[in-house]
Parts: sequence; C-alpha cells; structure tokens
Amino acid sequence: MSNKSIADELTAVAGVASAVAAHAQSYGIDIAPICSALKIDPDIFQSLTARISLDRLCRLLEACALLADDEAFGLKCVDRFVPGSTGPFGYGLMTAPTVGDFVRFLAAHMQYATYASNLRFTMDDRGASLSWSFAPAIVKRDQYVDMGIALTLARLRDIVGIHADLVEVELERPRPKAPQVFRDYLTKKLRFGCRENALRIPASLIPMANPKADARLFSLMDIQCRTMRPDADYQEGNFIDQVRKFLILRMAEPNSSLSDISPHFGISERTFQRRLAEEHTSLAEIRDDLRRELSLNLLTESELAISEICYRLGYSAPSAFTRSVTRWFGQTPTELRGRKSA
Repeated sequence: MSNKSIADELTAVAGVASAVAAHAQSYGIDIAPICSALKIDPDIFQSLTARISLDRLCRLLEACALLADDEAFGLKCVDRFVPGSTGPFGYGLMTAPTVGDFVRFLAAHMQYATYASNLRFTMDDRGASLSWSFAPAIVKRDQYVDMGIALTLARLRDIVGIHADLVEVELERPRPKAPQVFRDYLTKKLRFGCRENALRIPASLIPMANPKADARLFSLMDIQCRTMRPDADYQEGNFIDQVRKFLILRMAEPNSSLSDISPHFGISERTFQRRLAEEHTSLAEIRDDLRRELSLNLLTESELAISEICYRLGYSAPSAFTRSVTRWFGQTPTELRGRKSA
C-alpha cells in the first residue's frame, strides 16, 4: 500500500469544506484548478453525506492559504459557512439540548466527521475536556484544524454567547504571526504549539440550555452519525487492511497488544492472532511496515522536527526511532532528510 493510499483511506465529511470556494473567491482565488490537480470534485462539498480524502482537503486549504497569503484562511471560512452543511453531525451540534449534550455528541462523533485520532474525552466536576490529533499520514493540517475548531466554536457560541471566552483551546499549529485574529474567532484562552489539539469547557457552562434545542432531532442525528461513521465496519473488507487502518489512527499511542486490539474487531485474542498468521504476518510486522512507510513520508515530505515525527509514530525516544530508520533505509533520519533536500 502506498503512502498516498494510506492518506486517502482517512476521510472527512465533505460538507465541512462547503464554504471554501466562496471564501477563496473573496481573495480572487478560483479553487477549480487546485481541485483538478488534487483530483477533487468541488461539487462534493455541497453534499450532506459524501466523504472526501482528508489529506486532499488539507492540501487544498494549505494551497488556498498560501495563495491568499493569509495564515488565517481556514479560520475565516467560518464567515461563509452555512450551519448544518455537515449534515447529521452539524444538525446534531445545532440541536443539542445542553452544552453537556453538545460536547458529548462532539466526542462521540468527531470520528464520524473526520478521522481524528488519539481522541480522549473526560467530563467531571471541573468540566469537559476533549483532546485529539490526526494520523501521521496527514502531514499539513493547520488550516483544516483551524477551520474545524472555528466551526465548532461558532456552534457552541450559539448556545453560550459571550461565555464562549471561558472555553480553553489548545492547537498543535505553531504560533501565527497575528495571534489576535485567532483569539477573536476562537477564544481568549488560546494556546499554540501544543502536543495535541484540545477543547476544555468549564463546569459552569455544562448545564446551559440551548435556545435552539430539538431533543427529537438531536436523538435522530446521534443515531445517524453512529450508523454512518467510517470505523463502524472493521470486520468488512480485507482483514489486514482493516488492521492497518485501525493502527494508522493510533500510531501515537503506546504499542497496543493483541488483547487491547482484538475486542475492537469483535473477536478473541486467539482468533485475531490466527487470522494474522493465515496472512503470514503479525501485529508487530504490520505496525513496523506502517512506521516505515510513514517515516519516509514525514522525513522527506514535511518539515516536522524529528522529535515530533518520533512522537507521531509512537516511539518512546528519538534513539529508538533512529535505530528503526537506520534498519529500514541504511541511513539516520537526519541523513535521509538531507539526501532528499540535496
């Protein structure tokens, strides 16, 4: 499987990009040629149920930001976004009875809306906390993350109004040249250059009622998102491809054992191991192959620090990553990156 195939297996709800063409046009940018080069049909953005390659969408947004010479391009797409354009996911957020329902729905269905990985959600007497990242195959995603969190905060602001500035947001992206624009669109409590993206809502906001609540529609959207989410069919298709897809989303997590993974496929540890053996492979071999493919992509196609690549691929220390890269390619990570740029 090629690096391109790995990235294209990860998809997002196409409607999240429904405002991109109009927003780009405000800068005098026609996205049609860019979409053509990326093999994207721009008409798909108006669909409430279609999905699009997350990697290609990220590349489109990064290209638009570069052409517009605006690091906040993705962020500002929210100005032209029509609420509900993401279909059941959007309508679920819009009709949540309370902020607590809103954030629980967000945590439950972010995987449906986009292939977020390392997703963690907690809710206690301090409030709600949601953190996430993306699979390492998606190299450049700053504009996409900006757009997504801006759309989420816009829907949350519809419920809590000015209290949205009590919400804390952390972003993986580097600190922008004009951070105030980001605080204006998101929240005053904003941090950049974090290990993961995070959204934290204080306990005081959790019980707030949504003036546009529709409990029946909210329940229906919850059911629809659950039936449509892309990770609901691990048992279908080629078993090894499904295992690869499962691991891609969790590369940054500590190495999982067969006993950790097999329940996600609805089979016993013994059956899982037998099915891998029938394919003449093992969990360790599949993980090693993925790390090799992704490390080559990240070292030669991105400007990420080697320490960050190490983290994204789930290594406990840079030395372990260096040993693996040397075993695979006969060169250290620094040497491999230098050969590409030479």
